Amino acid sequence: MAWDIVFFLAPDDETAAATYLRGPGAAFESVTCRFVEPDSAIAEWDMYFEAPSAEAPPRERLSAWRP
Repeated sequence: MAWDIVFFLAPDDETAAATYLRGPGAAFESVTCRFVEPDSAIAEWDMYFEAPSAEAPPRERLSAWRP
């Protein structure tokens, strides 16, 4: 289980790589996720990209997800 994952957008790979040890800080707008379960995270993220929503996909939909 991952405890903290920070998502942010950087203008290029070099800028993103420069945040490796310190994180994005205040320079980039970011979202921090806690207690990510690797088994369901990919399915959940895929569904957010497929149909963006502020709500988590229902458990039934997560359980039925196939890559």
